[in-house]
Amino acid sequence: MVGFFLNFEKVSLSIIEDEINKMTDNNSTGDELNSIDTEQFEKNLYHGSIAAVFIVNLYETALNSILRKLGCLDTEILKTSHDVKLQLICAMRHIEINRIKGDHSYGETKSIIKLRNDITHFKSNELQEGSCVRDDVRMPEGTSKDSLASMFTKDYMSCRFRGVLRLLDLICSACGFVIYKECSIIGCDGRDFAYEFVLTREEYETREDNRNYEPR
Repeated sequence: MVGFFLNFEKVSLSIIEDEINKMTDNNSTGDELNSIDTEQFEKNLYHGSIAAVFIVNLYETALNSILRKLGCLDTEILKTSHDVKLQLICAMRHIEINRIKGDHSYGETKSIIKLRNDITHFKSNELQEGSCVRDDVRMPEGTSKDSLASMFTKDYMSCRFRGVLRLLDLICSACGFVIYKECSIIGCDGRDFAYEFVLTREEYETREDNRNYEPR
């Protein structure tokens, strides 16, 4: 018997890349009022919302994969917050958590989590009063400090996407693991060593050597 594994991180990667590619960097009309280009912003809001949700999904799914790789299979732990999971990973591997949180990629990850939370837990739809919607308007009652017009851009989403990937690389490296973005969506341990998104260094280094491989 062989085992099959769903690498949802691979699905998230594909969705994020597709949605970001459909975005632009210009949400402003460029007029003297600095108003939002409504038509362009609506398109970027649509694609950016999907990208933001799945960037955070990628981060959380990968944290769960790291925990499972470390032998943590408690479903209650896997339901906890990102911060609790990160603390647990660092504790299990004796990693100084400030080493992780002090990296710029951690701040980028936290900012996309705030944006995802703002659109997921949307509280108010009143943007502002005036003769137009200015391009510096922020999410009403949201936690994000940046303007909507600056966050829902190709550059912003690309930057946060790269930040999350860098943070995951940092965490995995500290744990002795490797992110394997070339994995299959459905991996099989009877086919090769590299059947998951998160691999041990040994699994990664022997991923193309299946001559003497026996399924688990």
